[in-house]
Order: sequence, then structure tokens, then C-alpha cells
Amino acid sequence: MKKSVLLLLLSMLIISGCKADTLPEVNNGISPDDIIKTIDKGKAVEISGKIITGDLDFTRTKSKVTFSSSHLITAIEVPVTFIDCIFMGRVTTNNTSDKAAVTTHFKSTLTFEACDFRANAEFDNMIVDGMANFTGAIFREKALFNNVTFKGRQTYFTAFTSEKFFSMQESFIGGAIDFFKGKTSGKLTFQSSDFVGNARFSDLDCNGKCELSLTNFKSDAYFTYANFGNDFRMANTTVWGKLDLISVQFQGNATLTNSTFCHSVNLSKSTVNGQFDLSGTIFTLGKPVMEEFTTGPAGTIITKGTQFATFKEFSEQ
Repeated sequence: MKKSVLLLLLSMLIISGCKADTLPEVNNGISPDDIIKTIDKGKAVEISGKIITGDLDFTRTKSKVTFSSSHLITAIEVPVTFIDCIFMGRVTTNNTSDKAAVTTHFKSTLTFEACDFRANAEFDNMIVDGMANFTGAIFREKALFNNVTFKGRQTYFTAFTSEKFFSMQESFIGGAIDFFKGKTSGKLTFQSSDFVGNARFSDLDCNGKCELSLTNFKSDAYFTYANFGNDFRMANTTVWGKLDLISVQFQGNATLTNSTFCHSVNLSKSTVNGQFDLSGTIFTLGKPVMEEFTTGPAGTIITKGTQFATFKEFSEQ
């Protein structure tokens, strides 16, 4: 009898111990509905160390402005901040309602620092007036930032990780943007985007194809110590500021064709294992700096139609 009672008590302790261990995980969750309600109340979103349990759709907030008969804009006035959070469901800033497109306008800051996105992160078509911060973010599935507008003085993707596909096409970045020490496994594309401030891609490790064609850099573009494990394309691109490609590893082909470089270009200590194609490109300050620039055994440099500006001194006759 005593043995039975002791076994019963021991079983109860084990069960209660298991419940105590799992309880923090349950309490750590937060519903996307609660986040939307916070925004609708006009309160700032400040969430740290939580698990967002379902799909978070920012277009579900009540404040909407009619842009046209086919386009509604959700206006979020308060700062939105997530730090060290896990998003189990999809995060989106665009949707449809009664056949009308609905996009999101963040009128303050937007922060997803050190956050883990387990499903698609779909930030297409959003506008951010303040600083945007995705430092240390991990994107497990698609990371979509197409047709976005960043108006803040600084946008951070420092040390971000993209495991599948990262796209920031046809976007406008009004201030400086930082991808320092970012790491991407799949394709990385910025095609047809405008960078107004300095763009820093230094120490970027990109193992998929990198697409920078039709891109407009109005200030400096830095790629120092970057590694491109696949093809790198910068065709039909304009760089108004300095283009820094020092100590860059191009493991595949590097295509910089039909582009215009308006300031100095530095390729010192860089290596290309495939073709290095400069066809049809204009260097307005003369030949780029290529000290200790090397090509691999199969590497070739193509300069068909490439133009290097030369300068002569003129004196009055």
C-alpha cells in the first residue's frame, strides 16, 4: 500500500514537473490579433523575446486611406518594434480587399532586430518614413522587399541571413543602407532599385547569384571583402559615387556591362575565377585601379567596347 502511494506521488511530481517545463513556452506566445489591436488603439508596438504564433498581416489594421478605387493604404502612425522574436507564420504588408490592393505605410520607425522569420516575409510595396532596422534578422523562407520605399536616413540589414531568396527589386532607398556582414544562400537581387545614400555591402557572403543590373547608385557603393560564390551581375547600372570592389572574391562570372561609373573604381586585390566582362561600360575617370587584381585559370577579361575617359591639358592659343 505504501509503495502504491509513493508511486502515485512520484508520478504526480513528474507530471507537474513536465507541465512546469512546458509552461514558459506557452506563455511566451503572442497572437497576431493582439498586435493588430495594439496598433488600432494607437499604442506603440514593443515586443521582445516572444513567439508570434500565426500570420501577421499589417493590412488588417483599421486605419485605411483611399489612394484610388483600386488601391487602399493602411497607415500605421506608431513605432513598430520587435526584438529577438520568432515569427512562426507569414508576415505581410500587402494584400487585397474587395478587389482593391492594400499596402502599408509605416509613418514612424520599423524594427525587426534579431528576429527569426520561419515562413515567408513579404514586405512588398510598403513605405517606411522613419528608420528601418532588420539587423541580425534570419529569413528561413522568401524575403521579399520589392517596390518598397525607405525614407529614413538609415536602413539596416547588418548581419542579416537569407537562407533561400532575398529580393529588393524596383525599390527606393532614400538614405544610407547597410548590408555589412550579411549572408545569403540563395539568389540576391536588387534589380532596378535606386540607392540615394551610401550603400554598404562590405563583408557580404553571397553564395547564390547576385543581381544588381539596372540599378542606380547616386552615392558610393562599397563591396570591400565581399564574397560572391556564384555569378555577379551589374549590367546597365549607373554609379555616381565611388565603386569600391577591393579584396572581392568573384567565384563565378562577374558581368559589369553597358554600365556607367562616374567616379573612381577600385578593384585592387580582387579575384575573378570566371569571365570578367566590362563590355560597353564607360569609366568617366579613366581606368579603374587594379593593383594585385587576378583572374583564375579559366578567368578572362573582356573589354569589347569599353571606354576609359582620358584628360588633356588645354592652353589658350
